[in-house]
Order: sequence, then structure tokens, then C-alpha cells
Amino acid sequence: MNKKVIIWMAGILLLPLWVCAQGVNFRPLSYTEAIELAAKENKMVFIDFYTTWCGPCKRMSKEVFPQQEVGEYFNRTFISLKLDAEKENGLELAKKYAVKAFPTFVVLSPDGTEVFRTSGYRPADEFVEKIRKGIDSRWSPAGLTKRYEKGERTPQLVDDYATLLLEQGKTNEGFGVINDYFNRLSARKKVKPENFFLYERYTLNFDDPKAQYVFDNREQFVRANGKEIVDKLLYSWLRIRLIPYFSLRSPEPVTAEGLQKLKTDIEQVKLTHTRAMPDLLAIADVRMGGNVREYLEICKEKFPVLEDQDRFLILLDLEVVMTESQEVKQLAVDLLRSNMQVADEFHQRILRMKMLELEGKKDFTLQAEIDAVEKGKVIVMGWTPQGMLQDTFDFTDHRIRLNMAARDTSRLTLKLLCEELACPAPRLGTYYPNVSLMVVPGEYAVMKIRAEKGKVPEVDWIRGGTVAYDYWRLYYEQVDPAEAAYRQLTMTNMLEGGDIRDYKEEFDAYMQANKQTIMAFVRANPRSYISLMNLLEHYNWFDENEAERIYDQLPQELQGTAYGKILKRKLDAGRPYRPGTIAPDFVKKDMNGKDVSLKKLKGKYVLLDFWGSWCGPCRASHPHLKELHKKYSGKVVFVNVADENVKDLEQAKKLWKQAVKEDGMTWTQILNNEGKEEQDLLKLYNITSFPTKILIDPEGKVVARLVGATADPEEFLKAL
Repeated sequence: MNKKVIIWMAGILLLPLWVCAQGVNFRPLSYTEAIELAAKENKMVFIDFYTTWCGPCKRMSKEVFPQQEVGEYFNRTFISLKLDAEKENGLELAKKYAVKAFPTFVVLSPDGTEVFRTSGYRPADEFVEKIRKGIDSRWSPAGLTKRYEKGERTPQLVDDYATLLLEQGKTNEGFGVINDYFNRLSARKKVKPENFFLYERYTLNFDDPKAQYVFDNREQFVRANGKEIVDKLLYSWLRIRLIPYFSLRSPEPVTAEGLQKLKTDIEQVKLTHTRAMPDLLAIADVRMGGNVREYLEICKEKFPVLEDQDRFLILLDLEVVMTESQEVKQLAVDLLRSNMQVADEFHQRILRMKMLELEGKKDFTLQAEIDAVEKGKVIVMGWTPQGMLQDTFDFTDHRIRLNMAARDTSRLTLKLLCEELACPAPRLGTYYPNVSLMVVPGEYAVMKIRAEKGKVPEVDWIRGGTVAYDYWRLYYEQVDPAEAAYRQLTMTNMLEGGDIRDYKEEFDAYMQANKQTIMAFVRANPRSYISLMNLLEHYNWFDENEAERIYDQLPQELQGTAYGKILKRKLDAGRPYRPGTIAPDFVKKDMNGKDVSLKKLKGKYVLLDFWGSWCGPCRASHPHLKELHKKYSGKVVFVNVADENVKDLEQAKKLWKQAVKEDGMTWTQILNNEGKEEQDLLKLYNITSFPTKILIDPEGKVVARLVGATADPEEFLKAL
């Protein structure tokens, strides 16, 4: 026989054993296919309804379903399906079978009729037994009810029937069954091992009469069940009584007298193994003292010897320190961060949320598809108010998923560290493409990255928060062709080792298009965070009166942000110098020693140009200023005001005169350094950036205030 055929047949023969050895065989079938196969094989259908965020669901998948014994029973009895209750068919079937908790396990007959259901995590043996009894007519919900109503009161039936009632939400009825059974038992039967379930499962605290019965008859219980088992039970009840004292939050007031009584009870019980009880009592003593700092410090000291369940309860209540000082809150944050492992994945998320709340942070989530690359790394980096942020994430299956805690909204860069996209670059070694995004606490973004080697990546928006969406609109959707062309030119030039300064014309076109795009967006979206951000970053592009009108349209929550407060300060500081205000008068000497006074120039248009020989953008704007002087000198008096950043006046004069000569400026020139102590024109006109140009009309009113080398006064001069 052909060797390949033999190997294939061997694989087929071994397949059932392999499936069993691997645990429950969840089939990749539709609901209809599963029902049909169940009828054909004379089996039932078992459905595990889960969600991706459910901790108990993950524990069942990791700890229970893979076990061989579980697989042997389930694969023999059921056609098993595993369905995400929040996606596609799983969502539809979850609604059909009224699934409201996760995980929920539903058993169906081959005709789709529900036979049994249960929910929640259980250890393997207990879970198999639960399902086995649930599909047995004698132990099914209907069977249990019928047997109980007929008067059967065996320990197993009472236990299973009470559990059924509790699972159905019938709490009073469930505990009523237990208490009725307990009260009917004789003293001899109450201590028997078969009835110990009454105390282990259904006696929740020390105040329950059943607990008091165990304490009062401890010796009889020890003889019947063993000291270790009874001590374990007594410890659990005493621990439950202690919880309100060692946790920062309790459902009812706690007192020093109550703690002292509990200590007395613990001493009287004389447990063989006290475990961490003395440490919990030490924490309780400090907690009752009311000093939160000391409480957190003793928790840190005692945590290594505490059980996970006690550490978790303490951590769960740390949110109450929100009103404490920042230093105390940091102690709580440190305790949370170093003890996350005490909880499962679901409860770790709860603890993390509490930790972020103490830090004043929220999560930002990004999901991005990237068709060009199956797997790789991404680096998220950028400046935040807390400093430089950098974090690395792996991704697979063409899907990038980032989850980041942030206190402030920040603009960050996402660098794609993927060899498929890497390009050699003469000056950089290796270049990896990147995209920019907004990280917004409490928001999320879902997008698609279209990346190609040697090309600027493009981004498609799918869904997400408003801030991230507005950022995408401005920087990706509404990009002008001149901007897109220059971005690609920059990348190509970098990869080829060229000098981008050779493309001045393209740069000018890019800058002009970028300015128009941003200004149009801000004007069209005055209530957007991205508009606020750009209004502040490009404050000099806008007339200050217009900037204030836009600011006034911002929602109050945006005005209260860091950007909003800085913008308000700039608006307030510049208000006396805005267009429409009277320009302050001054008297200064020009290069020839003659007085120059704004008062003397009244009746004429005046263009003040604030600059310095050290200012590259200022010097670069002078050729165009010369053209404007030649064109408009009949209508406008041009006055240049230089400010040199040297202390020595003679050196300042030398630098100033040399720059004036080099730049060929033949009109009125003033050196602010001269007589600066008596009159500083930078302070007088609130000059904070160079170059700044101010156009003043014949009445002495400010017509325009233009900041930056690209701000062109000609648009105002044309109208004169």
C-alpha cells in the first residue's frame, strides 16, 4: 500500500483519541448543522455562550474544557458549539435562548428544545456532574421539583434543588428549602458528613443560626467530620466577619467595640491553623485608627502573607482614597499596580480601572487593520504633559490593537516597525513609515492603514470618538493635493539622500495649502477640540478678533482644558494691541539720529516691521519687504524696528547696521536696544515673536497684526 495512504489512514484512526485527549471538541458548525448532526448521531447539542471580556468564560476555556476527562464525557454525549454572544450567529442565538449572564451553557435536544442550562465557572468534576445531572430526567429542573414536591428529602436532592432555585434567582425559596431541611434534622443527623453541605455552601456568615449551631457543638462536628475540615469552615466565617474591619469600605458602620468582640470570639474558637488571621487583625487595628497613609503602609507590609482573596478585597476598596492627598493616592496606585496578579483577567480590568481613576487617567483603545503586513511591531511615541511617552506593541493577523492609559489628550506617532515596509535611507539607516493619531482618554478609534513600501501611508476611518475622528478629517481626509504631493516628495527625497531645501517652490505651495486647509477647518468647526488645538498652534494666522469669536463658540469643557486656558491668556494679553485699537505712540532715534514718532506720522499709513539680524525668517522675508516698499512707498511709511539679542549696545549697533546694509533696506530703521531702558517697543507693542508686522492707519488705529515670515501684509496694502 502507498506510504502516504497508510499515514493518512493512521491519522484518521487516531483522530477520535486525539480529540478526546485535547478535551471538548467544539465543532466549526452552524446551529442548523449542529442540530442535524446531533439527530444523526443520536446526541444532544451543547452550546457555550461566551464573550471575549468575560473572565469566567476564559477560565472555563483554559482550565476545564481542555481536560481529557471532560472531553471524554462531552464528545461522547454532545455536538458542542462555542459561540461569541456578541457577534453574528452567536448574538442571534443568545437572544433566542435569553442568555443574560456569561458564561451560559445551554443543552438542546436534536429538535432544538432546551433541555438544561447553567452558568458560571465550575471546576471540571463539578461541571461535568452538573451537566450530567441536568440532562437526567430525575435530576433535571422538572425532575428535582417533582421529587421535592412529593416529599423526598435526601441530602443530595435538597442540595441540588436549593442550588436550582438560587440559579433561577429564587433566593428566598432556595434558602427556605435549606433552613426547613436543617430544622427537621435531629441533632445526630445535623453533624453527619452528608449534611455538612448545609454549612459549607448555605451558611454565609457568623450570624446565621446554623453557624452558631456549629460553634456550640464544635466537638461533635469535629468527631464526625474531622478537625481540619471544621476549622477551615470556622475560619471562613470569622474571616467574613473580619472583612468590614480590614477593608476601607464596609456596608455598615464598624466600631472598636465590634472589633474587640470579634477578637474575643477568635480567641475562644482556638483555631489550629490561624493562617493570615493575625495579619488581617493588624490591618484592621490600623484601619480603625483612621490614618489612611498608615493603613496603606501596613497593607504593603502584610500583603505577601495574605491570601489572594483578601488582597483583592482590600484593593477593590482603594478607590475611597480619591479624596486624599496626591502622595497617599500614589501609595494606593503602587499597591494596586504591584498586586494585579491576585485577580483573574476580568477582575484585573476592574482593579486597573480603579488604579487609572486614582491616577486621573482613562483608557484609549485603537484598533487598526493593516493589509500590507500580517504581523510585526508598532511603536507609539510622542510628547505628553507628563513627558515623553514611548511604548511598543506586537500585532498579528493584520490587526493592530493598542490599549493605553492616558491623563491628557495628546497627538502621538505610530511607527510601523515592519520589515515589509522598511526602506534603506542614507541618513537614517532604515526608515519605517508612520501615521499620526490623537490619543484621547476614554475614547477609541477603529481605522484601516493602507501602507506601501516607499509611500506615505494613508488612513481610512471606520468609527470611533469625536476628537480622533476630527483629527483624521483634518490630517487625512481633507488634505490638499499640494500637501499630499509634498509629503511624498519629502519621503522620496529622504530615501534617495537628497536635500529637501532644493524644493522651495513645492514647500511654499505646501505651506500655503496647509494654512488654508487648517484655517478653513477651524472656521467650519468652531466647537471641535482639534480646532482649539490648531487655533492655538497657529494663533498668528488668525486675526485676534476672529480668534476670540471662535473661542467664544467653544464649549465650556474645551475652554477649561489646558489648550483653552492658554488661548484665553493669549487673547487677554493681546487685546490692547488688536486691529481696531489705537497704536501706542513712541519716540525713537533712526539710523541717522533723527527722532521717529508715531504721532508725527499721523495722517499716513505706517508699516512697523519688528525683526533682528539673528532672526533667519526675518531676513528671509526682507526681499519681499523690499518689493512691497518699492510698490507701496507712496502710500505707506515703512519703519523697521530691530532688536538685537546682545547686551553690549555698540555690538548691537554693529550687527544691526551690517544686516541693514546686507539686506539693502533703505527706508527708516530703528534699533530698539538704543534707549530701551526708557522705552522698549517690544513691550509697548507686546511683541513675542519675530518677525511681526503691524499696519497702522492714518488715524493711528491698528489695521493688521501679522506674525511669522509667511504672513504677507500685501493683502492689506492692496486695499489701501
